Amino acid sequence: VNGEAPGAMARACAELGIPFVQISTDYVFDGSGDRPWRPGDPVGPLGAYGRSKLAGEEATRAAGGTHAILRTSWVFSAHGANFVKTMLRLGAARDRLTVVMDQVGGPTPAADIASACLAIAGALGSKPGLSGTYHLSGAPDVSWAGFAREIFCQAGLPCEVQDIPSADYPQRAHRPANSRLDCSDLSRFGLARPDWRQGLARVLSDLQEISE
Repeated sequence: VNGEAPGAMARACAELGIPFVQISTDYVFDGSGDRPWRPGDPVGPLGAYGRSKLAGEEATRAAGGTHAILRTSWVFSAHGANFVKTMLRLGAARDRLTVVMDQVGGPTPAADIASACLAIAGALGSKPGLSGTYHLSGAPDVSWAGFAREIFCQAGLPCEVQDIPSADYPQRAHRPANSRLDCSDLSRFGLARPDWRQGLARVLSDLQEISE
């Protein structure tokens, strides 16, 4: 799904002259350092997910058509499983949660990704020379613990967040410590990083409507 399917879609689009936008991920990087990753930086995925998404990137480029690879991170919305919905569920049931503080990135509202895809695809239709790899993540960068605190603050949940290092929350799949993304090239499409805090407010409002 992550590796072969984008290549098949990119080849079909190339044959028909249709711009193709592939969604990729910060997981193509190894998460080292503390500066934001640029689109042209060397990749080095830590796990199977990152490797499969990287394979999709390579297949998209190899198709030879007009395309944009859009890497994003920490996606959340009112739908599906994601960090925001998990924190709301746990925060409503507990007085205190331990959350990782040494992984940093930009939470990204799915609605802003969708809007960016439409804008990028539209621009590529008239300016195929803009084909390439781009980054989109929410601003400002924050740790998972900081993200959780803002979720509880906006949701009015009195759940305390205790910072812990990644070593205290071992997972089978390694996660990048540095998920910061340099999104400056988005200016070519007239786009800028969305404020994830505003996106969070919209998601919480959507969830309230769904529950009613």
